[in-house]
Amino acid sequence: MLLAIDAGNTNVKFGVFDGASLVVQWRIRTHPGRTADEYAALLSTLFSDQSLAFSDVDGVVIASSSPASTPDLERLSYVTFGITPLKVSSALDLGFEVAYMPPTDVGQDRLADATAAIHNYGSGPLIFIDFGTGTTFNAVARDNVYVGGAICPGVSLAWNALFERASRLSRVEMELPPAGIGKTTRHALQSGMLFGLVTMVDGMVEIFRAELEAPNCRVIATGGNLTETLVQSSLTITHVDPTLTLTGLRIIHERNRSRQPAPG
Repeated sequence: MLLAIDAGNTNVKFGVFDGASLVVQWRIRTHPGRTADEYAALLSTLFSDQSLAFSDVDGVVIASSSPASTPDLERLSYVTFGITPLKVSSALDLGFEVAYMPPTDVGQDRLADATAAIHNYGSGPLIFIDFGTGTTFNAVARDNVYVGGAICPGVSLAWNALFERASRLSRVEMELPPAGIGKTTRHALQSGMLFGLVTMVDGMVEIFRAELEAPNCRVIATGGNLTETLVQSSLTITHVDPTLTLTGLRIIHERNRSRQPAPG
C-alpha cells in the first residue's frame, strides 16, 4: 500500500492507496511543531480504526507546502515505515512539461494537481483551481504544458482577516446567502465573501480561457470543505474532484517508482 502525504499550510492530508483505489484519507491540522513521533501516534489510532497496519505500507510520497513540517514528515517515513519517501519536484517524471520559470518554484501540490487533472480529464488545455489557504489557479496548455497560473488569498484566510480587523463585525457562518443583495449584516458578509469569490473565480477562468485560446476548456475544482459550496454558484467550473492532489501523488509515485530511494 502507498501512503500519500499532502502537507499544506492549514492541514496535512494523508491518503492510503491499495493500487489505484483510495482506501481511506484523513486530514490533520498543520502544526509546524508536531514531531514525527506525534504524527506516528495519531496515525497509529487512525490506522487501527481502519484495520490497517503500518507494515501494510510499502511506499510513501510527500508533497509539502509547509517547509516547517517537511522534516518531521520525512522522519515519520524513515522511522515509522522504514521507507525513504519520494518527494515531489519538477525534476520527476510528471507526464507533462513545466514551462513556469523557474520550474522549481511551482508548488508541489500544484504539480500533483496537474498530474491528476491530465490523467483524469484528458490532455490540455485545461484549468484547475485549488481552494486552500491560498486559492490557486493553474493552466495547462495544449501538448500538456503547465504554463503557470495565479495565486490569491484563500476564502478562509480572507474571512478570518476581515473579522480580526473589523471589530464591529460579528463572525457568522460561512454559507451561501439567499441573495446577492444582503438585507442583513449576516447576509451581506456572506454575499461579499462567497459570491464575491465566485465572481472572481469565474472572471479569472475567462481570462485564462482567453489566453489559452480555449473558450470551453475543462475547469476542475479541488480543495477544502467550501469547494462544493462555491461550485454551486460558479458558471465556469465543470468538475469537482476533492481527491485530486492525493490522486496526483499516487500517479507520480507510480511514474517514478524506480526513483524511490532504497530504505536506510
